[in-house]
Amino acid sequence: MLISALLIALNTPLQLGTNVPKELNNSASEQVKCILQTLQQPYELIAMPWLRARQELRLRRIDGYYTAILLSEMAPFGQLSAPLYLENWYWFEPQAATALDRAERQHGVIRGSHQAKWFESIGITPTVEVNTAEELVLLLKRKRVDSILMDLEAFEETAKRVALDADEIASEFFRYVPLGVYFSTTYLQQYPDFLAQFNQAIPLCSQTPFTLSASEQTTILHHVLSEAVALGKQRKIHSALAQANQQKWQEQQIVQYDQQWIQELNLQISGLAEAMLKTELSQYLRSWQHQFNGQIAEVMLTDQQGRNVAISELTSDFWQGDEAKFQHLYQSELDYVFDEVSFDASTQRFLVHLSIPIKDVSEQHIGVLILGIDVELTLQQCQLNYSSDSCQ
Repeated sequence: MLISALLIALNTPLQLGTNVPKELNNSASEQVKCILQTLQQPYELIAMPWLRARQELRLRRIDGYYTAILLSEMAPFGQLSAPLYLENWYWFEPQAATALDRAERQHGVIRGSHQAKWFESIGITPTVEVNTAEELVLLLKRKRVDSILMDLEAFEETAKRVALDADEIASEFFRYVPLGVYFSTTYLQQYPDFLAQFNQAIPLCSQTPFTLSASEQTTILHHVLSEAVALGKQRKIHSALAQANQQKWQEQQIVQYDQQWIQELNLQISGLAEAMLKTELSQYLRSWQHQFNGQIAEVMLTDQQGRNVAISELTSDFWQGDEAKFQHLYQSELDYVFDEVSFDASTQRFLVHLSIPIKDVSEQHIGVLILGIDVELTLQQCQLNYSSDSCQ
């Protein structure tokens, strides 16, 4: 303890353990480096396995480690940052193994990994533990295990390195996992403002955005697109848009209204947003949304300028016209646009917005229908109901 205090007093670099090899400059490493340089915080990255990183943090030998998930066993020793990025966990299995019940399958796992901790939490003992991703995928290739659980991107990269024929492997979505930096309690007590500053810098240093894979987009589209297009053709929708589009606002007026909307929500005042939520059309959107059993988290209808016309849930802002989910449709002839997957820390949900243009009889854009989709819940339900046409 005396040594730790002395090191901090001397302002030695922040020491972070990482499971990422030093020679591999992946997105997580680049983002952490960018954030710490933005904060002008000296740092040292130390490559080590997950198990050792957790142990070193418990012993107060390092100030944090990444990439990390929130583990109950680590709660007394530190705090997880806001997500740096998301991992997309899939089950990967030889085609012949898919006929087996998952509880009966032989699982392989990387020793000390996040997946290993998840197996432990549900009482599954993996058949084989290895030290690297290459070893794990080779187990699958040689059919020494029936199933592995890996991040989709990591699996695809590793499969190429070990020359695994992807056509021989079945894949199934499992869940998204937010990853961040786990900082020690000792460090955060010494620097109580550091974590908030670190979290604020994350968007400034974001790397490749997390987007849905082509197969995931197809699954979601088959599940919701036809119903959403039918909703956008209803007379009550077109009537509301026609009325809204007759009243053009200057951008300054839109911005002022948007700021008032946001301020009232932050102050928990029943104002502009609450008034719109109570309208007949907003209540209709809310009723329409309920048929999807939570898979659609929100519905927004905007006019030509991107102003909210009706909402099924309280939205964080009034004006969607300055956002990509609105602008991409008006800059193209696309039938729909997906934006990036985002993690809502307050609800612990992963949302993606699907935007669909609404056009009049002359094929002119008159508005946009925006669906906020709970990605995990939708993909999981489609896996459970795979025989359904809507999820194929």
